[in-house]
Amino acid sequence: ATFVPLDPPRASYFALWDPADVGGLPLDRTDSPYKPIDLQLVVPFRSGPLCTSVTARRLPIRDAIEVLGSRSVRANSTRSVKIWGSILRSGLGLVARGRLLPWVSANGWDAWRVDPLDPADHLLVAQLADAMPAIGHCVPSTNPATTGGRETIVDPSFAIRACYDAIADRMVRSAGAASVASSPLFAQLEPTRVPHLRPWVADIATEHCAAAVFTVTVDPPDELIVPDETADEASLFGPGPTVDTVVVHKHHWTLRFQLRSRADPSLVIDAANLWDTPAEVLRLLGDQAEIDLLAGLRRAASISPLFAAALDAARPVEAEFSDDDLDAFLDDLDDLAAAGIDVRWPASLVAPKLDRRLVATSASKGGGPSIGNLEELLTVNWEYLLDGIALTANELEILSFAKRSVVPIRGRWVRIDAVLRQRLRQPPPQLTLGETLAAGLAGVWTDPDASDAGDPVELRIEGELGALLALLSPVHQDDLAEAREPANLQATLRPYQRQGLAWMSNLAENHLGGVLADDMGLGKTIQVLALHAQRGGPTLVVCPTSLMANWEREAGRFVPSARVRRYHGGQRQLDALQPNDIVVTTYGVVRSDAAHLATLPFDLLIADEAQQIKNARSRSARSIRGLQSNARFAVTGTPIENQLGELWALIDFAVPGLLGPLDRFRREVALPIERDNDRNATRRLSTITAPFLLRRRKTDPGIAPELPAKIERNVVVPLTAEQASLYRATTEEVLADVAANQGLVRQGLVLKLLTALKQITNHPAHYLSQPGPLPGRSGKLEALDQLLDAATGNGEATLVFTQYVAMAELLAVHLRERGIDTGLLHGGLSPSGRQSLVDRFQAGEMPVLLLSLRAGGTGLNLTQATQVIHYDRWWNPAVEDQATDRAYRIGQHRAVTVHRLITEGTVEDRVAELLDAKRALADRVIGGGGESWFAKLDDEALATMVRLEER
Repeated sequence: ATFVPLDPPRASYFALWDPADVGGLPLDRTDSPYKPIDLQLVVPFRSGPLCTSVTARRLPIRDAIEVLGSRSVRANSTRSVKIWGSILRSGLGLVARGRLLPWVSANGWDAWRVDPLDPADHLLVAQLADAMPAIGHCVPSTNPATTGGRETIVDPSFAIRACYDAIADRMVRSAGAASVASSPLFAQLEPTRVPHLRPWVADIATEHCAAAVFTVTVDPPDELIVPDETADEASLFGPGPTVDTVVVHKHHWTLRFQLRSRADPSLVIDAANLWDTPAEVLRLLGDQAEIDLLAGLRRAASISPLFAAALDAARPVEAEFSDDDLDAFLDDLDDLAAAGIDVRWPASLVAPKLDRRLVATSASKGGGPSIGNLEELLTVNWEYLLDGIALTANELEILSFAKRSVVPIRGRWVRIDAVLRQRLRQPPPQLTLGETLAAGLAGVWTDPDASDAGDPVELRIEGELGALLALLSPVHQDDLAEAREPANLQATLRPYQRQGLAWMSNLAENHLGGVLADDMGLGKTIQVLALHAQRGGPTLVVCPTSLMANWEREAGRFVPSARVRRYHGGQRQLDALQPNDIVVTTYGVVRSDAAHLATLPFDLLIADEAQQIKNARSRSARSIRGLQSNARFAVTGTPIENQLGELWALIDFAVPGLLGPLDRFRREVALPIERDNDRNATRRLSTITAPFLLRRRKTDPGIAPELPAKIERNVVVPLTAEQASLYRATTEEVLADVAANQGLVRQGLVLKLLTALKQITNHPAHYLSQPGPLPGRSGKLEALDQLLDAATGNGEATLVFTQYVAMAELLAVHLRERGIDTGLLHGGLSPSGRQSLVDRFQAGEMPVLLLSLRAGGTGLNLTQATQVIHYDRWWNPAVEDQATDRAYRIGQHRAVTVHRLITEGTVEDRVAELLDAKRALADRVIGGGGESWFAKLDDEALATMVRLEER
């Protein structure tokens, strides 16, 4: 294959004399323009080039793009065809990149050429030319200037560039181009003679395609500061403070003219040395280096008058201007760049980078780096740095009030543009302590009011707040030693619990708070009680009503020296607090008594089951945030149930202001993370919250090995008013009947009483055989809802056991109404129905499975569950253990937590005490008889066991 360049370029073609070389298409056609032609070639011979003629097929440039560029050609063809295929593809790439200029051909036709080429493009042309075999360009050269009248072949580089031009000249001329162009020139296929356009296209080519580019280097004055007693400072500085240390002097700047090689951009020659440059170097600047210099200077003079005088010089090498002309020259920089003129600034002027950062300084009123002492003593200011060194106040005044755009500072020049001048005069942001703390943890501050979210600004924190940040650093957090159990704590903490105590203690010492978000069953309550024992109180615990009794019991057990005070009920009162007091109240009471509680000086404020305040705008959340304390901790197993706004509510309770306003948090953090999975926003949120959020799971390394395989806990819940009324009435009525009867009748009455009391403590609807309503009538039901919310929020499956199918059916309806997919396994199911339910649960298709104790207590493998809830108790440890073992058995690889719901002050409560305190004895006394042992008690003992304990 040989390329035959013609004028105009689009008429060029390829000549091939072996149709099989390119698959036979379309070279087997005999119609024009594919008919055979006689082609003159110049082939190498031992005695010199030899002119010969061959019969070939003509392949127009349009078809060559398709035929020579095909994969089959590249795989099977001769070397010349492969090389031209590569050239065609690279030429198409240049056209696609917009490397196109209008041109007038040697014969005066309108044409397109490929230009300008980048240095990498020039290198590619050279490599392709080196690889080109002679047969690929062996047509006679038609340029007498290069042939000298001898027969010679076309230069390979010239052939490649001519092919590029042919591609451009053909591809640009489409039917669409001709229809939208205002003139047929450069658009239609038919050639048009346009010799009169040569000066125009020559100017374009000179600007874009010259081998050398006109470049200007700005040289500042040699001396920056010269003493001058008569200098007028007002000429340099506008309104503002005078600067005594600077004396103004008129300076002269120099514009030094240069040429830069387009083929080798690293080669730059001063105009003063152009005529003395060696020929081998000058060759890289092209044959018209002087013309390129003068053409570039003319373009520059048409934009900036500072270049005009240099046009009169025989050999222009530079131009000078004074300080007064500097700003006008700076205003012309964009136009000069648009004209292709590269203006280079010396390192002394452009290298200095003026950065800025915020510096937050805080002092303490005493007592160490306590956040409570720092709010009023926090100051935030801008600090500007030149080459990483902070500017002095005097230097900032020079820059801020200078009238000129370039100012001498520290023996060098600093350019001040409009953006920098505006920044220099910008007041520092008014940051709250929480915002400063968050920015300090993240390392940068971003202006939330900026329209484009602003650029991150480095923040440096000094003083006591800096010391506080050091205490919150990951390194310090990792180095926290496990805290020893306080002497007045009657318990031995596991290692991870001692670590949790150390973490809370570190925060509390600095008047900060946090979110203790350990999994259910890891002992959050005992860690909080250990912190109280360490600090000495007073402590306010806010929890759901169903957990009040549990807190009282746990506090009495583990911190017996503390005075536990229940602040609840219609007659509630809270007299003077003592240091070791633990006050237990509810979210409802906090809503009602927020104003009073806010006046009390608590050391610790604990929000248990803190998902109760996950709605930041709820009355409960707003009320508890208004209480006063030295440190606050939110305690929950599910810090995020549905959305990041819930985490904001918990963090804002524990460390007010850390995450900023809720609306801004949703816009800048929650939405990018939840909608776009923004990794940067996720990383920043994690960095800021990490010191204040302790989350451990049972499956975490170092946690599960410390746990028993089965975690058991009693959940003590109160009776509602309806339950208490029914309980009292039923007890007194049946006890009277029991006292009046003997033998089997008495035994039957006792069992009837126990059944009735169990049903009442389960739910009034259960006892009264009502279908509902269910919510708000049972302490157990409220506790069950909370346990299931925590479990499902963590993705854990739960088994709920009850003795009564009727109660299970009520619970199933209730949970499904709450949107929880629930199964119910009871004795009425067929074997296939039973197995189907088990299979669905084991497959994770439902989070909750309700079981009657008799039907589900044995013979099932339900290891999908990690939570087991005994809604009511059989009072036989062996039976309860058998039911629990449906989840806690071989094949279970996760810790199982067992919850027993117990109503406070009832017969359930007293039996639980007996089972917990004397389990071995209970096994012998109670044996396997379930509730039958109650009938053996005398009337007084029976009454003591079943009567409701009034508080």
